Amino acid sequence: MSLCLRAVTRPGDVVALESPTHFGFLDLLESLNLRVLEVPTHPRHGMSLPALQLALDTQPVKVVLSVPTLSNPLGAVMKHADKRALVQMLAARQIPLIEDVVFNDLLASDQRRKAAKAFDTEGGVMVCGSFSKTVAPGLRLGWVEAGRWKDRIGTLKRVQGGTTNVVLEQALADLLSQSGYESRMRRLSTLMKSRLQEARRLIRDHFPRGTWVSDPSVGYTLWVELPGQLDSMVLFQRCMAEGITFGPGGLFTATDRFGHCLRLSFAGTWTDRERQALARIGELARQLQDGA
Repeated sequence: MSLCLRAVTRPGDVVALESPTHFGFLDLLESLNLRVLEVPTHPRHGMSLPALQLALDTQPVKVVLSVPTLSNPLGAVMKHADKRALVQMLAARQIPLIEDVVFNDLLASDQRRKAAKAFDTEGGVMVCGSFSKTVAPGLRLGWVEAGRWKDRIGTLKRVQGGTTNVVLEQALADLLSQSGYESRMRRLSTLMKSRLQEARRLIRDHFPRGTWVSDPSVGYTLWVELPGQLDSMVLFQRCMAEGITFGPGGLFTATDRFGHCLRLSFAGTWTDRERQALARIGELARQLQDGA
């Protein structure tokens, strides 16, 4: 993703992306001295295309960075018609789209896993993927299909990037060619659906009345909005004192819009210890709401 951004931007350029967005994107853009333009995002259907159109009409956007399928932290999935419209909107202005598909395979056999890249007829979409979210978290091996910037990114990789482990590449290629990969994705999808449903029930039972929680079809994360503008950073500090962590909403924006929000991740173990910790976050939030 860094290589894609370097291929099409210069320091000071404006990059549009979903809001809220993953904090890793914000860190990356800051490291490249790029400016962030956050686009409102629907918790189920993804980036607002009318809002993006307004941004393109009024701001000097050089590139759009997007996760149309299972965005992090919301878990939104754009409809196929919206993915096509997004690609066409940017193609008309010759603005590149960098698409992150790292979570697409979690949808298993679901047709919604289709990338926006599938609607690209002019090479204007650079699609980036990784296997760290599906095969193994320690497998730091990704890939990019760079459209008309293929040669530029190849040069940047040779000049600025480290060498790729060929043995690891071949082992992964062999794994992906086996029939078990798709069935593994279906099992993982079923597991995470069940885990997220259980987590939502715990939030309903233990968090303050009026709490809103996202309802993604699958994935590893839930986005929670606390009622009454409760400060998630204050809640984070109280939880940290008890050895419990989560992502305060302020990490997922360059603005101050999400101070009452938090992201919960369920990618690790899921035992009674984690269940009790989730319930405890809710209890501490209720105490904070009551002024305790």
